[in-house]
Amino acid sequence: MGPRLLISGAGLLLLVVGLMGMLPSSELRPPGFTPTMWFDTQHVNMSHPQCNPSMQVINSLTRFCKNKNTFLHTTYVNVVNVCGSPNIQCSSSTQNNCHDSPHQVDITVCDLIGPRAVYPNCNYHQTQATKYYTVACNPKSPQDTVPFPMVPVHLDKTF
Repeated sequence: MGPRLLISGAGLLLLVVGLMGMLPSSELRPPGFTPTMWFDTQHVNMSHPQCNPSMQVINSLTRFCKNKNTFLHTTYVNVVNVCGSPNIQCSSSTQNNCHDSPHQVDITVCDLIGPRAVYPNCNYHQTQATKYYTVACNPKSPQDTVPFPMVPVHLDKTF
């Protein structure tokens, strides 16, 4: 008979927490959020000019400290308009539903200080820059109330 793997309650909790840190935030979308609503919350709707309070809003919805987040200082409608640019292959997958922005925008990058931070004790280092960005777009969900047929669902990269 082969070896058995036994995981205690505490071990299982550590395994789940560890796996959460490896999953993209889009896979940890809070209940009630469509993909584009979650995109807007994470990447367009910076609730405060500083990372710590802005990330507190995001982290409170997922109940863990997100390692890194980029806020685009533009409007949701401007990002939706990028969905109309030519399709390209996404850098983070083999999907061909990505689109490059035609203009640079100001961005704020929030990097978690201390990789072992545990929610709610999440503190961030803030960096400002001006960059182009690439977003993945999909048809809107039936639950979306926006009037656009294609909507941003993932920030693929900034460059």
